[in-house]
Amino acid sequence: MKQDFRDPKRRQTPWSCGHKGKVWYANVHADVYDVGVIENAKRLVDVAMPQKLNTFFGGHFYSFVTREYLLNLLLFYYKDHGKFPEGSICVVDKWAWDGMAYQRGGVWCRSWAWRFMSRNDFTSPGYWISIPSLQSILQKTAFP
Repeated sequence: MKQDFRDPKRRQTPWSCGHKGKVWYANVHADVYDVGVIENAKRLVDVAMPQKLNTFFGGHFYSFVTREYLLNLLLFYYKDHGKFPEGSICVVDKWAWDGMAYQRGGVWCRSWAWRFMSRNDFTSPGYWISIPSLQSILQKTAFP
C-alpha cells in the first residue's frame, strides 16, 4: 500500500517518520517559514517524543500525528517568544479527537473527528515528556 501524505493545499515539511525511514509530510500551521527553525523544532520532537512504529492498525500514524501536533506547539511558541520552550509537557492521549479508518472506492481512507468527550468523563492519565534545550541537542549532534 502506497502512503503519501503530501497535500499541495497545505504547507508541509518532509519528515522521516514512516517504516524504514519513509518520508512523511507534517502539516505546519504556525506562521513560521524559516526552514532552519522548522528543522530544529523537528529535532526537538524527535528527541522528546520519538516515532513509534506500532504494529496495530494505524498506531504508527497516530504517533506521527501526535508528533505533528507537538511540532506545531513548539513552532507557535517560537513565533510568540523567538525561542523554543524547555521543560516538561503532559501529553493527554486522544482526549479531543479520535481516528477512524474506512474504505471508499476500494481505497483505505482515514479521518480524524472531535470526540466531544466531557472533561468529567475523561479519566485516562497523560504521560509526561521533557523538551530538552535546542543547544543540548545541537551539541550532541555536532561533529568535531
